[in-house]
Order: sequence, then C-alpha cells, then structure tokens
Amino acid sequence: MMKILKYSTLILFAFLWFLGCSKTASKYAYDHHIVEDDYRYGDLYRLANLGEFRVKVEKCDQDFTSKKLNVALYLAGDSFTENGRLEGDNFATENYFRGFVAEPNKGFALLPGKKILVIETVERHFRERFQKPWKNWDIATGKEIVSDQTLEEKLLGINVPYNTQMHESLLFGSDFMMKIREIKAQLNLWLFGKTDDKVKLYNGHLLYYLDVNPGISSSFDRIEDSEIELMVKNVNLTYDYYKSLGFDEVYLSIIPNKTSILAQDLGEYNHLIEKIEGNNSLKMPTISVYQDFLKKNLYLKGDSHWNCEGQQIWVDKVNEKLLNTQQNASKSL
Repeated sequence: MMKILKYSTLILFAFLWFLGCSKTASKYAYDHHIVEDDYRYGDLYRLANLGEFRVKVEKCDQDFTSKKLNVALYLAGDSFTENGRLEGDNFATENYFRGFVAEPNKGFALLPGKKILVIETVERHFRERFQKPWKNWDIATGKEIVSDQTLEEKLLGINVPYNTQMHESLLFGSDFMMKIREIKAQLNLWLFGKTDDKVKLYNGHLLYYLDVNPGISSSFDRIEDSEIELMVKNVNLTYDYYKSLGFDEVYLSIIPNKTSILAQDLGEYNHLIEKIEGNNSLKMPTISVYQDFLKKNLYLKGDSHWNCEGQQIWVDKVNEKLLNTQQNASKSL
C-alpha cells in the first residue's frame, strides 16, 4: 500500500513538473479548462491581488473582414502584439509573420512581392533596445551552419525549458487561491498601506513599477538631448539595414506606458515618444497611437496592456499602411 502511495505521489509530482516545462501541455490544460490561466484578470491584478481590479480581460474578436492583400507583414513585437492578443486574422494581409522583438530570429526567409516590417515596442523598453541599431532579425542566406560540437557537448548544453511563472500559474490560478491572495493583499493595504512592490496605486489606477520607479524604463527618468539623438541615429541605421535586406517599408511603433497616459502628474514626464516621433532627423516612418491614447483611457483595469478599442486603433493604422503599400504597388505597374 505504501509503495502504491509512493509511486502515485511520484507520478503526480512528475506530471505537475512536466506542466511547468511544456507550453503545449499547459496550453492544452488551459484550453480544456483543466486549469485556469491566472492572467485572466490581468498581469497587474496577478501581482497586486486587489479585488477592485479583478476584471476579466476581454477577448478581442476583431478580424479583418475585407479582401486580403498580397502584401506580407512581418511584425517584431512585444507583449502588446503577442499571439493570443493578435493573430494574422486581424490584419489585411494573406501573409503574416510575427516574432518577439527582444529575441533573435535567425535566418528567416523573405517572401517575394511587397513586404513591410513593423518594429513594435512598449515605451518602457524603447531606450534599452535602441542604445544600438536593432538587428535581431537576420535574413536566411541559404548556407547551412555546421556544428563542431561533440555529442557529449550537445547533451550538456541541453536546457530544460522549466518556467517558474507558468508553473505557479498552473498550480495557483484557481479562483479559490486568488480569493485567499486577495484577502491577504487587502489586509496588507488596510493595515500597512502597502501593495506588491511591482505595482503602484494612483488615482484609482493600477500601474506597473518599471514605469514609475527610477531607472531607464521609467516615464519620469530624465533623457538628455544627446541620448535622443543617439537613439534616433540608431533607429535610422535600423531602417537603412532592413530596407537594404529587401523590405519595401519599415515602420517603428512605440506603445505608450500606461503611466505615461494616466499618471503623467506623478512626476516630470520625459515625453520620450514625442521626442522620438517628432525628431526632424528621424527617417523611419512611425505608427503612432500616443495622441489617440491621450484622448481617453484605452487600458485594461487590472492589466498594463490596451483594451480592445485601443488595440483596434493600432491594428487599423497598421492595416492602413498595408493598404497604402498595395496601392503604391498598383500605381507603379
């Protein structure tokens, strides 16, 4: 009996550990409601666990319904445009390729015909990403790279893809566990006036700490004119580089921090987006939503990302660029 219990426990914990390693298994568990996604109320709620911000993240279902264009869209983006928020169906193109802007994308091939590249980054990471020209994506050369590693070296170099955050989400993402965390968080706020270190409460808004705390990611970190000029120069070099690789057009899109729109009076806002987009030396065209977002709150209540209306404003602007590319191609025939 003890042996059965021991092996059953071992199998259970092995299965739970496997879920923390396998994105496929985790996705299956989410899709079939075996476990719940603890980001379903927002990334900031997940950190703060404050009940007033427990609002389910809306699923945006805004597919492009008109005739698709024969223009390829390559999107290098961050979490605002990740799979699950946006898919190829949202865009006016038959060919859609998306990768993470912060990670290398080695040796991808360009399709024949018209193609555009959109480099999308949230404001808080723009400075770090353009301290030098952004060249994370490489075009395939057709040459195979031969590895000189021995079998032993290859085996030692294998990384187990364990993800602590994904594991915690699987184990503690139930409404019951969230309610327990809410009670603890609320008591901490009432008794000590404290929240999780990674969030800030301000005027009824839940904000991400990187946007507020001192540092290069902050909306209030002073930026010298010399750094603005350096970043514009690096954006221009990026533009020239990807145009030379075969893209018909390359666009930059900086998504405003939630803090930059809803809490500018927390400090002296550095106006990073305006200084980059309005710079007379900037060669790369932009897809800007900054002024649109100033008009109304287009962010989710318990999340650092845009709501469906805000997302659609950006998607419409991308589709407008695709349509213009197609029209310009037709005129040149």
